[in-house]
Amino acid sequence: MESLSADCLLRGGAVEYGMAARVHRSDDDHLFLVGGSNEVLRLYDSDGFDASVDVPAWRRRLAARDAFFRRLGIPWCQLLAPEKLSVYGDAVLRRLLGPGAVAPGQRLLDRVAHPALVYPADYLRLQRDKGYVVYPRTDSHWTALGALCAFQWIAPALGLHLDYAPFLELQPRRLCYHGDLWGDGHDGVPEDMFDRRVVPDSVARIHANPIVMLKERLGLENEMGLHIGSHVVYRNSAAQRPERVVLFGSSFSEYRADCSLLTFLAALFFREVHFVWSSALDLGFIERLAPDLALIEMPERFITACPDDAFDVEAYGAQAAQAWMAAHPG
Repeated sequence: MESLSADCLLRGGAVEYGMAARVHRSDDDHLFLVGGSNEVLRLYDSDGFDASVDVPAWRRRLAARDAFFRRLGIPWCQLLAPEKLSVYGDAVLRRLLGPGAVAPGQRLLDRVAHPALVYPADYLRLQRDKGYVVYPRTDSHWTALGALCAFQWIAPALGLHLDYAPFLELQPRRLCYHGDLWGDGHDGVPEDMFDRRVVPDSVARIHANPIVMLKERLGLENEMGLHIGSHVVYRNSAAQRPERVVLFGSSFSEYRADCSLLTFLAALFFREVHFVWSSALDLGFIERLAPDLALIEMPERFITACPDDAFDVEAYGAQAAQAWMAAHPG
């Protein structure tokens, strides 16, 4: 019997929510993010989605971004990184919500239908059905293969045809640990085997802003308050593509050179990649940079907060680092 770690009841076809636990553990020891600040499970119900997601605001935001990038002549796309629940959670959703659950990314795609909006859940599910592991049991983020699948879905949206052999040829290494969903109450859930790849010598980081430098100097790589505003630049002297790419994203992209992250994949294939950790764009920064391609990545659950695109990465980076140091003297 699955453990019901989300307090919800089916009553007359409608879902009533109480205080939802953050993580649900299934019979086969997969851990799923169902609660948290975005109330993830709620988004899979029609009423919950309508109450949480401002679809007209998303239409306006995507139209504004399209006009901005068209003016600059920059191909772009907006990737929704699927929740693990949308790819592996069929049985969990039936158990917790009953029939009729729909992934929030798919609902948004159906209602907005903007050509720049990319949602690779079906492709990831196809790989799952073929027996490939695209999300670990204990982590909310995709595996290296899952990241590659998402990247493969992005390329055609940007009008690109890539040879993915360089990724497959990277020297592999494996790590065993529990992912970000594991915690107290999940005793007995085994560690995951995470496939990693060695970063090639041709890929070099040539810039890191004050937030990243602070995190690395003090060992604060996983400090939640120091994620937004992280900015790094990678250059690849052996890239198969000559373009300069700007990538605004989240923990599915990240500032670290890890093969399960979109930033690393972009750096592997493109000459130069600028990553900024933010859902909102810094339009002035993009204009000054004048990239050849623009990629925006956002976790599916983040659609509850439509960004305003008024971000200032340089100012935010300096201020966030200074604020953290002031709050943690010594």
